[in-house]
Amino acid sequence: MYNVFTVYNSGGKDMKPVKRILAVIFCALMVFAAAAPAFAEEGKTIGEVRLSVTEPKAGEAPDMNIVSAEPEKYTAKVRYWIKQLHGNDPVTVFEAGYEYGMVFEVTPVNGYRFEAVQKNEYNFDESPTVVYINDIKAGCVSAETDTKLGRSFNVTVEEEPVEETDFFMKIINAIKDFFTGIIDFFRNLF
Repeated sequence: MYNVFTVYNSGGKDMKPVKRILAVIFCALMVFAAAAPAFAEEGKTIGEVRLSVTEPKAGEAPDMNIVSAEPEKYTAKVRYWIKQLHGNDPVTVFEAGYEYGMVFEVTPVNGYRFEAVQKNEYNFDESPTVVYINDIKAGCVSAETDTKLGRSFNVTVEEEPVEETDFFMKIINAIKDFFTGIIDFFRNLF
């Protein structure tokens, strides 16, 4: 019978240590060959996504543009904006005092993937990949895969500050100006 690790004895020396070394080298090569793809894939997993959108302003239409911080790894698109707790109709103009939600999708570029999907507390499939919109963490809205994330971003539209003075302040200022004028008149007489 032929043994692969049989090395013929030359000069009467024992060849067992050579057999052991060859066996260890062979095993190490097999372990490295099996682990190499896992190490290569590790660098292609996306653990964090950073996106930015134009903040909603009262009286303006939603901006449907979304910008990826790393477009070479992932892209995103806005699906729609909705007024929270007021139906599911897409928003055409933002109104002050209401909370709005933006639903968007993030897709990895070819060769990348998101972290492995797990069940969240609501029993949805959710990737642990963290997504930030304008530095605010976005929430999961639907089942996800390693090739697509469905997320939401909620924001309340504030009313733009009006730089008018209060009606009563205008009256008080007018009265102060009137009496200041009278005092100045009498000072100039004497």
